[in-house]
Amino acid sequence: MKLLFAITIFFTHHAIAQDSTKIFLAAGTNISDVAASKKYRFKEFKQGKVLFYDNVLNAAMLNYNFLNGEIMFIAPNGDTLAISNEQMLNIKRVSIDTVSFVYNKGYLEMMRESNVGFLAKKQQYYVSLREKIGGYNSSSATGAISSYSSFMDRQDNQHNLVVRENIFLQLKTDYYIGDSYKLFLPINKKNLDKIFFKKRKELDSYFKEHQVDFRKESDVTSLFIFLTETL
Repeated sequence: MKLLFAITIFFTHHAIAQDSTKIFLAAGTNISDVAASKKYRFKEFKQGKVLFYDNVLNAAMLNYNFLNGEIMFIAPNGDTLAISNEQMLNIKRVSIDTVSFVYNKGYLEMMRESNVGFLAKKQQYYVSLREKIGGYNSSSATGAISSYSSFMDRQDNQHNLVVRENIFLQLKTDYYIGDSYKLFLPINKKNLDKIFFKKRKELDSYFKEHQVDFRKESDVTSLFIFLTETL
């Protein structure tokens, strides 16, 4: 039984290690050791700028953290910290290298901009499955999907946290449509109808001709291009 369990864990871990959208945390492992290579949007912190609505512009070494959904910066003393809650609401745009983020109940990565508005996405790891370790090192599934952010604090401190169960994490991507005022809503037929109510006929025709999967980046991008060229 122990040998079979070990072999299963090995091949599961190997397969997930090859997938950038998944993380496997075996019981007894240190989260920071396992997730280090996948937790950030960029492989290394990059020079970036945070523009606030009062036109204050701050420059720093920045990165987006997939685990806690925060924009992180390197403080003068070398600590890795998150932008404070008080500052978030005043953020107009965050630029990291050539990528931009806006804040709308969480950080959204801008994908496209046009005369009709904005297309953006939010990416963050979630717990897709938990397996408690029982007798003879056997495992049993116990959990549903929940946010992974509970494993980390706003100072990115996770180096002392060792998981007591097998945890499977999945990188989830949600797509959003924003109007000219940068008010973002999840992209779906209902919300498109709210934003583009004057063009319902054109949208209805598009959906009759195209099978749109709102979870697929190519589909929502093609839809946004249609909106840009049509509306």
